[in-house]
Amino acid sequence: MDINNLNTAELKQLQFLLNKMNPNQPTEKLYLDPVNKMIDKIMEEFNFDKVQDGMRCLGWTWVDKGIPNIENIKQTAERLLRNAAELRLGDYKNEHWEQGVVSATGGFQATAYCNESKTKIIGLDLKFVLVDWDYWDEIDN
Repeated sequence: MDINNLNTAELKQLQFLLNKMNPNQPTEKLYLDPVNKMIDKIMEEFNFDKVQDGMRCLGWTWVDKGIPNIENIKQTAERLLRNAAELRLGDYKNEHWEQGVVSATGGFQATAYCNESKTKIIGLDLKFVLVDWDYWDEIDN
């Protein structure tokens, strides 16, 4: 069985069955794919309180929530991370492999990067962007 071909629901079911076979195993999470592990690590380490503090100080609100609570902020961040990963290996699979694919809203920007064969997510990035600006000059060759 190639677990890389399983969808999220099938992976969860497999993990459930494996856990039932060995109920005495430690409660440490079992990761069958790197995306869930990356997302969990980002969600553990990212300073969501600082995001909410910044929003409060700036009066930055979300249309449907005002200044969102920490749970809403975390849910949005996780959704964007998953969406970026899915887009990178899905709709944007034909883009150059070194190019990250971004999913963003409400100040958050999640970027997913894949391997050279475009079969695996190798990096995820989450930012809360207050200000950004760039300029590309048109250069005639």
